[in-house]
Amino acid sequence: MPNPKYLMELKSRAEKALNTDPPDGLTALTAAWALWEAVRRRILVLACKREGWTVQQARDALSEERLDNKRFARLFSVITSGESWEDSLPLSAGKLWPGVLEAVQLRRRIIYGTSRIGEENLQRTAWNVLRFVNRLRDHPLGDPLKKLPRRSRKTRSDESLRERLGAVLDGD
Repeated sequence: MPNPKYLMELKSRAEKALNTDPPDGLTALTAAWALWEAVRRRILVLACKREGWTVQQARDALSEERLDNKRFARLFSVITSGESWEDSLPLSAGKLWPGVLEAVQLRRRIIYGTSRIGEENLQRTAWNVLRFVNRLRDHPLGDPLKKLPRRSRKTRSDESLRERLGAVLDGD
């Protein structure tokens, strides 16, 4: 799992690409999306910690998980006993969440080689993802860009976390 220094490097690279003259939307979106993918996993670890598992238990259980936004939201709900991802967002981040969902389609178009993607669209989407991640610092679970807590008291077993995650795995 990426450390905060690496996350800040991704954020810095995305911002730098957007603030150059001329702006480089493709580089910015790539770095911003990599940042969001790392933050997404850290949020699940923070949710596990809040629910009584240790950071290491969460890392171990989530290490093999492949996360897209839909799966992330389902795992978040399962880990937090039914709390929805969208409802957990701070108001300012909640307004930007639809833009992050739209970024998935743009990312897919880039990967599959669509040539008609405007530079302005790339830049706007990269800024939306960066703004969203910045607003997550006010999330009730804590700022995902900060260092994860070193010590935590284990109040739940590894098996109980695997059981919860298994409910999502069995649903796929």
